[in-house]
Amino acid sequence: MSSGVVKWRDPKVVRFLVTGVLNTLFGYAVFSGLLWLSVQYLVALMLATIAGVIFNYFSFGRLVFQTEVQWRIFAKFVAAYAIIYAINAALLSALTKYCSLSPYVGQIICIPVSVGLSWLLMNHWVYKKD
Repeated sequence: MSSGVVKWRDPKVVRFLVTGVLNTLFGYAVFSGLLWLSVQYLVALMLATIAGVIFNYFSFGRLVFQTEVQWRIFAKFVAAYAIIYAINAALLSALTKYCSLSPYVGQIICIPVSVGLSWLLMNHWVYKKD
């Protein structure tokens, strides 16, 4: 994938998408559950992101990028999710404030942005082979 073009039949891309669906369902379930418990939506997003970092690190690392636990990679993974959270939170805030969407619907709209950013960061920075 040196050309930067995503090859949809590449086994790593397929594993990323399948694992990403699982991770997304987990993260959205945590987020929605916290909203249902009346947690403010940005706090719910942060807590769901923290839970997702732990869950996703192991699923992406083992299933997609086939690496063992490494603290250097984990630190980059956390930094990547901090970036993803910041962009997601800004977009979610804008959607709820300016478009009058509920946080449930707003977060669903944020998912494709987060997935694309996640692929870029995970594939080209966090798990990049040196």
